[in-house]
Amino acid sequence: MHKITYLTSEDNPRLKQYRKLSASAKERKRTGLFVAEGARLVTDAVNESAVFHSVFFTVDALGKYGAEQLVKGFDKSVLFGLSPAAAKSISCTESSQGIFAVCEIPKTLSPHELRAGGKYIILDNIQDPGNMGTMVRTADACGIDGMVICGGCDPFSPKAVRSAMGSVLRVPLITGGFSDIAAVCKEKGITLFAAVPDSAAGDIKETDFSRGGAVIIGNEGNGILPAHVGLSDKKITIKMNGTVNSLNAAMAAGIIMWELTR
Repeated sequence: MHKITYLTSEDNPRLKQYRKLSASAKERKRTGLFVAEGARLVTDAVNESAVFHSVFFTVDALGKYGAEQLVKGFDKSVLFGLSPAAAKSISCTESSQGIFAVCEIPKTLSPHELRAGGKYIILDNIQDPGNMGTMVRTADACGIDGMVICGGCDPFSPKAVRSAMGSVLRVPLITGGFSDIAAVCKEKGITLFAAVPDSAAGDIKETDFSRGGAVIIGNEGNGILPAHVGLSDKKITIKMNGTVNSLNAAMAAGIIMWELTR
């Protein structure tokens, strides 16, 4: 294996940068970088051809998590060994696996790259990164054509990345203001569905998604903004035994994505 540079000081500039990227969405946006922790996430990043700026690991991680073969694939210029104390200073988990990476954020798509016939989920100001990551992971499993992020939390925050289990590197992400997204949908003939807890809305099980569409999932506490519901073409809801129930945003999104793509 390469001769590795070992970092023992928690004040090393690379570790300081890692902590800033971990803590700050503003820093991630400024640099175009995000952090990944754990053998599974770093392996997923390798498999998805992510661009790595730094890879950190402890000696214990090499054998314990099968990381030795993984790090052999990296150029020595990005590899850094860590002391246990240095690893602890950057870990976001209770039981760190001792392998970390700084990677470039994949290029997001513009609203104009939405296509007629596509099947999309629009996340309207989702606040919980765990929900965000779970929804991205579900989108990956269902084969959704893209997740549209309209405000809310950062899909590349450490918690969102962990919850997505690598799917954030596979699912196309589109970012933009809601009014711009709605205008593109109208221009391209993409039906805009608003998922609402409303007994007067159409039952999702009876909704025709054969021509695709974009379904709006609202904020955990307040749902979809009324103005955004007003821009939609149709309102749909999830009925349980004929009645409407308010579900967790990630749970509702999972049901909606299943119906949208089956």
